[in-house]
Amino acid sequence: MGKGKGASTKERVRYPSKSGVPPLDGTGPMEKYDPKDEYIRVEAVQQHWTRRKLISQKYPEVLNFPTYHTPTAFWVVALVSALMITAKMMENASFLTILLVSYVFGATVSHALWVLIHELTHDLVFKEGTMNSIFLLIADLPHLIPAGVSFRHYHRLHHSFLNETYTDPDVPIPYENSILGHSPLGKAIWFCFYSIVIALRSAFYPLKDQSPFGIWMVLNYICNIAFTYLMSQWVGTWGMVYLILSSLMSVGFLMHPLGARWIAEHFAVTQSEQETYSTYGIINTLGFNIGYHNEHHDFVRVPWIYLPRLTSIASEYYTKGLRYHTSYWRVLYEFLNQDDFTFNSRVVRNPKQRVD
Repeated sequence: MGKGKGASTKERVRYPSKSGVPPLDGTGPMEKYDPKDEYIRVEAVQQHWTRRKLISQKYPEVLNFPTYHTPTAFWVVALVSALMITAKMMENASFLTILLVSYVFGATVSHALWVLIHELTHDLVFKEGTMNSIFLLIADLPHLIPAGVSFRHYHRLHHSFLNETYTDPDVPIPYENSILGHSPLGKAIWFCFYSIVIALRSAFYPLKDQSPFGIWMVLNYICNIAFTYLMSQWVGTWGMVYLILSSLMSVGFLMHPLGARWIAEHFAVTQSEQETYSTYGIINTLGFNIGYHNEHHDFVRVPWIYLPRLTSIASEYYTKGLRYHTSYWRVLYEFLNQDDFTFNSRVVRNPKQRVD
């Protein structure tokens, strides 16, 4: 577990880049996954900050994209309504039907709502922050467990302290790897119960002089508790089972491939310093371009609808300049079947030293 905190001389020599431009292991779609059960430690600042500067200088037009896209709010209402209506349709359905509809439709819609919560977290839907917060509460309703506001807090830490050990909440803690990271069964358990894992993990991370607790979190709990009660009265037990399964599957329960997004985005699947991977394919049609993850981290103020245009303009920095995924199924398969593909398969950096 010493690899988690320390950085040996060997590691520093092996991965020496300080420029912020990552040495790469090829470009284009992933052909061979070559992860290792060890951190790839770097000393450079986030690659995204450097690449944003390079792209902005070469293509200044990318700085003219709108910083919010209000029609996204329509999708929040439409998807919440879709889950409510299908839950009512499941009121008297068989468990097998509920399981199938949850896996194919419910999880896809629930995952799409998480993507919209992500957009609202970055204030990319409305110009006013308050409206973004209100619609974040609406988008979180079908997930039943109130998690949208806490997600917003920890996701912002993720962007500010990307891949910093013990600071970025997206980086697994050493206990995860030591207990579950070295067997297909352990990794499958971690994957299926990722929603619980991430909730427990958050307790190990500092709040960085901020706190998710406040009026919006209180409202998150009030709204979700009220919604859960009212929906249970309307759709009955089986309708609620459908909503619960849809929510859990959207983050990997029962090995749903949509959960592989959290592996695909930042796990080191090559022996290089590339710390973020995009995924191009049908998931972007179903999930509001969430696969454009390098693009999002480079230009965090660009709404989902403009990310493909960004990729097209600066293709030499993305599709022609980095490795990328094309299938969450493939990511999940490699994760479960490669012994060296563990929770330590990450590009990481030491936390910034605080100056008092």
